[in-house]
Amino acid sequence: MSRRLFFLGCLLLLATLALWVGDATGLIETSLDDRWSQLTLKAGGIALAAALALRMVSPISGRMTMGRCTVCGKLTERGHMFCLDHLQETVNATRDRAHQRPPDRPKTSVQPRA
Repeated sequence: MSRRLFFLGCLLLLATLALWVGDATGLIETSLDDRWSQLTLKAGGIALAAALALRMVSPISGRMTMGRCTVCGKLTERGHMFCLDHLQETVNATRDRAHQRPPDRPKTSVQPRA
């Protein structure tokens, strides 16, 4: 989101610059420049400020979010889906299911004919 706001802010500032250059060279009417240049300048500044604020807040919000166990709802470490008790239960259940599964058929190799 902050990248889009940054791009939008830069685009609006470039539009303001183009309006100023167009007015200075006489390519556009002065009334058009007076009407739109202040608006695009303010909107561009606001978009750049919002992009900067979002860029500064995003690492902090990532650190603040703590996960919760999907089974009991206890707080877990960052990036974990289960608390330590339920993690061990899940690992044991997965291991047991893997041992109960029938073995795969062996693959036969096909020899090319000479």
